[in-house]
Amino acid sequence: MAIKTRLTELLGINYPIIQAPMNWISGADLVAAVSKAGGLGTLGPNAGQKAPSLDPVEVKRRLVAQVHKVRDLTDKPFAINITAATNPLYKLNGVGL
Repeated sequence: MAIKTRLTELLGINYPIIQAPMNWISGADLVAAVSKAGGLGTLGPNAGQKAPSLDPVEVKRRLVAQVHKVRDLTDKPFAINITAATNPLYKLNGVGL
């Protein structure tokens, strides 16, 4: 049975459960499973990878691939966590996601 709250209504989910993005550890399979189960799965930067990358072009490529995979696995809502870091190594240098 779904739990109806303002949060679940706003996000279109059944349960007020939001999966942590966990940077590269949580990938499309986990995100889709959480979303299918009624929570909100969340992709992190470098999602589904064995190791993180600091290259913004590579991060974008990986994230886009993971988004497509989640969409192939479920039609349920999911989130994408974008890191807003002050470390100059993380600057996107005009590379938009």
